[in-house]
Amino acid sequence: MVQELYTYRAGIKVLLRKRENQFVIRTRTDKLKKVYKNLDAEQVSPVSFRITTDKSKLEHLMNVAREVAPVHHAYYYMETNDEFLITDRIFVKFRKMFTEEEIILFTTGYGLVLLEKYDDYNYLFQLTNATGMNPIKLIVKLMEEEENIEAADHDLNHQMHTYDLEIPRDESYSKQWHLHTHFRNTDYDSRSSTRCEDAWKLLGHFGSEEVVIGISDDGCKVDHPDFNSTNKFVGYGYFKNERLFVNSDSDFQREQMYMTCKNHGTSCAGVIAAEVDAQFTVGAAPGCSLLPIKWESKEEGLFISDSKLMTVLNYIADKVDVFSNSWGRSPERTWPIQVLEKITELTKTGGRRHKGIVFLWAAGNENCPIEHNALVDVPYTDGWKDGSWVGVMKAKNFHHSLVSIPGVMFVGALSSIAQRSHYSNYGFGLSISAPSSNLHEYFRMTVTGVPITTATGSIPVLHGACIPENVTSRFGGTSSATPLVAGIAALTISANPQLSALDIISILKSTASKNLNFEGYSKTPSSPFDMDTSWDISPIQPFDKGAFIDIGSSDGTWSPWFGHGRVDAFNAVNEALKRK
Repeated sequence: MVQELYTYRAGIKVLLRKRENQFVIRTRTDKLKKVYKNLDAEQVSPVSFRITTDKSKLEHLMNVAREVAPVHHAYYYMETNDEFLITDRIFVKFRKMFTEEEIILFTTGYGLVLLEKYDDYNYLFQLTNATGMNPIKLIVKLMEEEENIEAADHDLNHQMHTYDLEIPRDESYSKQWHLHTHFRNTDYDSRSSTRCEDAWKLLGHFGSEEVVIGISDDGCKVDHPDFNSTNKFVGYGYFKNERLFVNSDSDFQREQMYMTCKNHGTSCAGVIAAEVDAQFTVGAAPGCSLLPIKWESKEEGLFISDSKLMTVLNYIADKVDVFSNSWGRSPERTWPIQVLEKITELTKTGGRRHKGIVFLWAAGNENCPIEHNALVDVPYTDGWKDGSWVGVMKAKNFHHSLVSIPGVMFVGALSSIAQRSHYSNYGFGLSISAPSSNLHEYFRMTVTGVPITTATGSIPVLHGACIPENVTSRFGGTSSATPLVAGIAALTISANPQLSALDIISILKSTASKNLNFEGYSKTPSSPFDMDTSWDISPIQPFDKGAFIDIGSSDGTWSPWFGHGRVDAFNAVNEALKRK
């Protein structure tokens, strides 16, 4: 079936195979169409085409083609099956300087035409019908029989690949609209995408493993297939009572990092840095490393104390570049001065690079202000308990003490149509927004939005049970938006590790997109169990419009609904690279 033969390439003997159903013709496109109208023709150079046909027709077609253009068989390397695209040109390097007469004698003897003289020893020749053999055989003859020739080689054609970063092939990547702009859905607006894929291409990689993102949450399934590279985790830890067990402890138990049905932290980790490995999902910074901390928890939330937070801050102080926290509480959350001073210190001098840690907190999902003293009562709960409507709880004063720290960002959520997610907290203190799910805060009406797809450890079934699963589309909220910004912060650090944490925060804010959907929502409709819905007043004044306004910030204009805008990975990475 396949005829074996050899030639020389770069002075080394190489075995070739000749395809019995292919040949190459050297001609222009217009001439090719006249001779071969319906044949399978692949262009392999600007002026040559590889023709594939039935084996029985090969010689006849080659004879016809020889009447209009040079023709030869299609050759491939025997070892690799890679194409060996010969032309009718060869390189020759002589051992000594040839006179003009000697060159004429050489070209006449082999029926060659001199195309180029590079120097006194190196030449480019073209074969003609008078050569009497194809380039494969001619190179062998010159290399093995001509004593005055140091080297003879083919002028090969090459079909080279551009080294753009390959798009991830993980099975759920096409659904991850928050990372790219390929998604097609009537409920999708490309303005909602963070453009991480474009940022990866600009970087030329998926983020540096030297950049570490810390997460504090309900645990992490550290053996999830989306986190299975050798150095994915630089460490991890879990609380039992007041003690933080870390992976370097002799009595550390790795299996304690994850409990079935506790998937919030695993999903956060997936949004940040799920790997590009043709497995399941992809994170914003797939090449970066993780350090998850597991709080003790119950179904309704996490058990966190001031002293435990101090323990975590001391542990991560020199280990992470970014610290993501998808938890909180409204209407008010204050921390002791020890916590505030420690976080402030770490934003300036902490971290692996001693250039500060980027701290991120979820803005919250209560559809209420973050930092504001209102004149009216504002709802801050969804109004439901154990499946029954009990009415919303309200407050006038909303306060979160971490808002005052420049190195901390509170992250809001926007939907797949670039609209503020209905539940997303708003107003002063909101730093930036990122795409996530959408849901009516009070579960009383339908709102538009495609859910986020990310990693998980299990999914719920009947009666509170869970079954193992690797992917979920049930994750969302500002809980999903926050780790997304964390991953993009890590990409930005990967682009320029010399930047401080405060530089990174400024870049994320100043490069955020303001081309968003400013449409608001209808008020909650009445229902037999709640006829008077006049309580639904959010967003309240002066935050009832989402337009960007000048607040005197060096990072640009600000919106009560979106902060400084929708985080844009491409813009942020581009700016970081410019500052190198």
